Amino acid sequence: MTQVAKVAELTAKEPSRRYPHNRMRRLALCLCVSVVAALALAHASQQQDPQKPTFRSGVSLVRVDAYPMRDGKIIEGLRAADFEVLEDGVPQKIESFQFVQFPQSNPAEERRDPNSQREGFQLAADPTYRVFVIYLDNLHVDFTGSWHARVPLITFLNRVLGPKDLFGVLTTKQSVEDLMLGQQTLMIEEQLTKYWDWGRGGRVTEEPADLTLRACFPTIAGELISRRHADEVFSDLEGIATKLADIREERKNILIVSNGWRLPGSSISLQNAVKPQMPQVGVSEVGKLTLGSRRGEADTRWCQTELQRLSTIDFQQRLRELLALARRSNVTFYSLKPAGLVAAASVSALDDDRERSDALMTLSHNTDGIAVVNTNDLTGGARRIADELAASYVLGYYPTNTKSDGRLRKITVRLKATNVTIRARREYRAPTAEEMASLRAATAAPVPAAPVSPADMALAELKRLRPAALLHTRGTVIGDELLLTTELTAPEVESGRWKEGGDVQIMVSGPGGEGIATTRARLEPGARAVTARIALNKAPGPFNSAVRVRNATAGDAQDSVSTARTSSLFGAPLLFRSPLPSVTKPAASVYFRRTERMQIRWPVTAPMTHREARVLGRDGVRLELAVSMSEREEDGARFAVVDLNLAPLTAGEYIMELKGTAAGATESAMLAFRVFR
Repeated sequence: MTQVAKVAELTAKEPSRRYPHNRMRRLALCLCVSVVAALALAHASQQQDPQKPTFRSGVSLVRVDAYPMRDGKIIEGLRAADFEVLEDGVPQKIESFQFVQFPQSNPAEERRDPNSQREGFQLAADPTYRVFVIYLDNLHVDFTGSWHARVPLITFLNRVLGPKDLFGVLTTKQSVEDLMLGQQTLMIEEQLTKYWDWGRGGRVTEEPADLTLRACFPTIAGELISRRHADEVFSDLEGIATKLADIREERKNILIVSNGWRLPGSSISLQNAVKPQMPQVGVSEVGKLTLGSRRGEADTRWCQTELQRLSTIDFQQRLRELLALARRSNVTFYSLKPAGLVAAASVSALDDDRERSDALMTLSHNTDGIAVVNTNDLTGGARRIADELAASYVLGYYPTNTKSDGRLRKITVRLKATNVTIRARREYRAPTAEEMASLRAATAAPVPAAPVSPADMALAELKRLRPAALLHTRGTVIGDELLLTTELTAPEVESGRWKEGGDVQIMVSGPGGEGIATTRARLEPGARAVTARIALNKAPGPFNSAVRVRNATAGDAQDSVSTARTSSLFGAPLLFRSPLPSVTKPAASVYFRRTERMQIRWPVTAPMTHREARVLGRDGVRLELAVSMSEREEDGARFAVVDLNLAPLTAGEYIMELKGTAAGATESAMLAFRVFR
């Protein structure tokens, strides 16, 4: 019996449970509340709020995605009467029915990214959107595999994404908390092309934890490292499935790019392979007495704990738990194996490859996905996945079982004409009585969201900045001109790659994607930032600007920003940094060093009778810090100018607040910034 059949059989017999698995916090790689499963959304034709569950006789509508296929294509033209839905073997009445087609090959210029992670998740909660997460398992893909995967991935994105699609990309070096959902594919396409060697499998051990295990257990380090890598991947997949279940009940899709995993059981022999080591008293890196590690030596106490943890994990059980979680969460796994057909050098290598492929097939087949394995036509496989997702039938029913018992309920969908079971959602968890009561109360009297303070809104801008970005860009509209400043981030300046400057290309479009202006500028040698002035020709905005800076040494750096006109007293501010007292240079990044001075120039639309500037901490409390403030006029535009010496501040996040009174009305503006040592 193949591993696929074994795990499928055991999955049906095993109770649904989940073990806690600890994982270390990991750095993000350069790319960029359980939902009650019984709750569902009303059919669009009912003209109800799609975010509110629809109740009837103590139960809620259950929505089921169904995919009747013929020759790799979905069968069109079916009616509700052609389907039969059973819950735990009991026929159910189909109350709502919808055939949903998703336009494909959406032009890149029509794709829009949400402004924040929260906004992306809110869009994903809309059942009319499809949701995809691409997971790059760079621990189990070597660099040749990542090279072969780049074209199929780009093909998949360009073929499947339409105006109602959202996708995100994660790797083993990221946390699920880093998940961002959007529509723009330009950045990921460039990253896959430029950094095609993201696959790390088979390379020399790099991670400190792997090196520590190798130092502690040289004879069994290979097995422990293999288990630790598999544990990382399974923890990631569990976290992604849970996060997607939090966002919505309707179907979610995860595309895994991996060569698969070995699935060993728990192993007492691993624990017996080495003698326990007593923790020793030593001196830590900071000169303190410590138990478990010495300066320059491996932490034996951590090693023993990790040995115990890794050796007791049963990965076949772990896979069964992941399958159960995916079914409860209505998550479908698609898998793409970059290694393709493998010409194994030995029988053991062939068995190892077969086991890894079986793991991918098990995960995909048991969640109604497709596994593109054991083929060198990866692009064709990506097209097959895209074609399968081109349309679906969405059936809704109110369960005849009205018990609020929190139990899992099996769903079967058949075509009456053939009595053949088709691929569809397989199960859901009924809500408990407490959950139903809570949801009814929330639906009847929704609790208003807590107001967000202006300080929190200002600080939220810092979270939207990508830590690994090469460029930061800011824009402001003054009169009928867009002033756009783009600036290299500090690490890029320090790398020296841009010392010869670079060519800047700027494209400005309107809210509907219509082109407004294209211009070029020059980042001069030794400079860090450049400001471009772009005529807007009375276009209403908002204006979406895409910026690209390139030179022969560093390659490309890109950023984008949206800028709107304002009718407020204060416009979006211009930034300047002063590395020396007599030097002021334009800036776009709100990251400053303590050795710099910061100047902020807020455009002012009317004469002010009173003005005040002050520095706030993260908590919104004013700091007793002297702020120099003045007004100036340049090229017919009036500015409120704030100068601040950053030396008195410690490393952290702060807010500059400006208040002004004009025509008897007082307004305020805030800018959050971050200070480094």
